[in-house]
Amino acid sequence: MYALVFKVLSYLPCLLLISSISGCNEHSSKQSLDLGIAQATQILDENKENIIYPKSSAVIDVTGAEYGAVPNDGKDDTRAIQKALSRFPNRGKIIYLPNGVYNISDTLHWPRGRRFASDYKRTILQGQSRNGVVIRLNNDSPKFQNPRKSRPVISTGFDPDLNRSSRDFKASLVAQRFGNSVRNLTINIGKNNPGAQGLNFVANNQGAVRSVTIISEDRKGKTGLELSHGEIGPLLVEDVEIIGFDRGIRTKNGINSITMQNITVKEQNRVGLYNGGQVLSLEGFTSVNSVPAIINGRNPHRGKDPGGTLTLINAKLIGRTRRAKRTSAISSTGFIYARNIISSGYRDILSSNARQAKKRIKGNKIDEYTTRPVLAKFPSPKKSLQLPIKKFPKIAWDDPDKWVNVEDFGAVGNDGKDDTVAFQAAIDSGATTVIVPRKGTFTINGNLRLRGNLRRFIGSTGGLNGKGEIVADNGNHSTLIVEDFFITHKSKLKWKNITNRTVVYRSMSDFDLESKGTGDVFIDDVVMGKLRLLNPKQSVWARQLNIEGYSQTNIINNGAKLWILGLKTEGGKTKIDTRSGGFTELLGGLIYAAGRQKPTDPIFRIRNSSASFAGVAEAFFDKDTYKIWVEETRGNRTKKLMRQRIPGRTTANGQALVLYTGYGG
Repeated sequence: MYALVFKVLSYLPCLLLISSISGCNEHSSKQSLDLGIAQATQILDENKENIIYPKSSAVIDVTGAEYGAVPNDGKDDTRAIQKALSRFPNRGKIIYLPNGVYNISDTLHWPRGRRFASDYKRTILQGQSRNGVVIRLNNDSPKFQNPRKSRPVISTGFDPDLNRSSRDFKASLVAQRFGNSVRNLTINIGKNNPGAQGLNFVANNQGAVRSVTIISEDRKGKTGLELSHGEIGPLLVEDVEIIGFDRGIRTKNGINSITMQNITVKEQNRVGLYNGGQVLSLEGFTSVNSVPAIINGRNPHRGKDPGGTLTLINAKLIGRTRRAKRTSAISSTGFIYARNIISSGYRDILSSNARQAKKRIKGNKIDEYTTRPVLAKFPSPKKSLQLPIKKFPKIAWDDPDKWVNVEDFGAVGNDGKDDTVAFQAAIDSGATTVIVPRKGTFTINGNLRLRGNLRRFIGSTGGLNGKGEIVADNGNHSTLIVEDFFITHKSKLKWKNITNRTVVYRSMSDFDLESKGTGDVFIDDVVMGKLRLLNPKQSVWARQLNIEGYSQTNIINNGAKLWILGLKTEGGKTKIDTRSGGFTELLGGLIYAAGRQKPTDPIFRIRNSSASFAGVAEAFFDKDTYKIWVEETRGNRTKKLMRQRIPGRTTANGQALVLYTGYGG
């Protein structure tokens, strides 16, 4: 009981801030606080957020003596947190904040390091809990007063004090910001900081904003979540709420794609979400606003856009006040695929001013809508496949005293010797959580089984290499989570799944997976070379799936059910081959056609199976791209959807496929 009370009390700083935002009187404040405590208890029970690492994990605690941040004391923690961030450029470190309020007066930014080598990458800012950790900008902070020169409270991709014409700043625009993440915390920009951005986030290939709240106490501020610096993405934004600001979220640039799920924006001054040209895949979106919920395109009133491609699934758009009744919930001049959208309080639900797609949809519901005609080569329904959508699993974090570390069983990083026996001993010890610390690269040359009592196999961005295999096997728990691993590029290490339980692969780079199991599989913010689904009884959900590879077909779905939210590809060869009666639904993606593509290789292949592809855009810069987008076979007949049939986007020389359906009615 005392432990629960302590945890609830750790949420009080954030609850008090929320109370101050609401402007409560004494009576309502007490009611709000009582309700807040009850909600905090519920959050602890439902979301199970109490993330504490053991000391042996090599996680960097900003409250440690070496850094000296002290939460809840009202003093400035900027220098202490920045010291922890700056010490480890490109080191894959987790910078950890225990619960409490951390007051800051200037931008916290990722370490610069060496240009093109270690700058602004592989750094994770991790809170103990979303509601318990608050990074709060001091009121009236001098550097955050000019909205025309807005400045981030947290910046993962650049130092805002760099000269914009310097070589260092120009280097920060290149798509090399691998593995950055911000997780489980609240960012509060305080009061009277009109030039503040809450979080300016940059990641490439793999990286995520997870379980984050971004608040402006007086609703001022430029942007809550800024996604616009240079060649941004692919990246994931998941379970994020933004309150206040002129714009809740802003994206920019035509590459390299952004995936979002479970997003809430409230009480913005200009727009909830502004998509300025990105390939954006969004499922689960709520907006409560007097302004447009979504603007898709730089200037929807003039019909000009660089090729913004929005895939929007399951959205609730609530208009408040008379101002909302004079505008559309969604204004667009780009490409849109929309499904299951409801609205209230707006003049109409969608207004499109795009070329060849001028349309206004009145009423308060969209079942399914495309800005361009649905394409098909065989008779098919004019709607997407609509496979079931499952929530990505989360499980409670164990008490750190109950974790085991592979080093305690004899594993040694960077010695080049096989660590399989040590890893297996740790897994078979009976512990439910096994950690691989960020202390070099460990070698797996044998057959490693994830079995028994194991339910979380966590890398803390630890490195793996070798020529063995890591097999997800049956065990005592219904769900196994494998997360935060960095596998050496071009490693021969194989990952396999043969289990009947649910397996989640999360926040991982450079791994291949062969799955023969019957349990559900979730693939979450990963870089892969190839994915092989070999069991027709299996269902797979993937989001922010970055597939890179040139030598062979990247994804083969041999009879399974595969749902993807947000795909980014790079290189040649076919990207998804669905065969043997399989089902594949793709909701949003960017085809980055780098390198040479054979004229006979389609992007997507369907062989006597069912598939639909929505919101897929293309980018290429070397005058060599795919000629065939879809090759579909039914019976002994094969037909091809050629590139010239697909509408062009003005960004990155590419095309945009709004919806292709390839399945029987």
